[in-house]
Amino acid sequence: MEKRTVAKEKLMGMQVIDSEAQIIGVVKDVSFTVGEAKMFIVIETKEGKTQEVPWEEVQSVGDLVLLKPKPKAVTEPQNICPTCGKPLTYIQQYQRWYCYNEKRYVP
Repeated sequence: MEKRTVAKEKLMGMQVIDSEAQIIGVVKDVSFTVGEAKMFIVIETKEGKTQEVPWEEVQSVGDLVLLKPKPKAVTEPQNICPTCGKPLTYIQQYQRWYCYNEKRYVP
């Protein structure tokens, strides 16, 4: 992939679009964290609020700024009763899984 630079002046006023093609707002400035190599684009949202987005979340810059997709939240697998298929509840006191539907502990 070809490396290219983007001037601050080019970013100013660009629309910022999320990965679902929704307009987030417009780039108003660029900011840096003192003592770290972290850069942010400062966006004025459609609601008129200011939001900082880390440069690492920018996927591409062209006629607009496109943000990377947000990582999906990982959900913990739910334990299911092998007999009835209903969710189990972990009872910490007994360190065992309990099925409230069958009213018994699962072996």
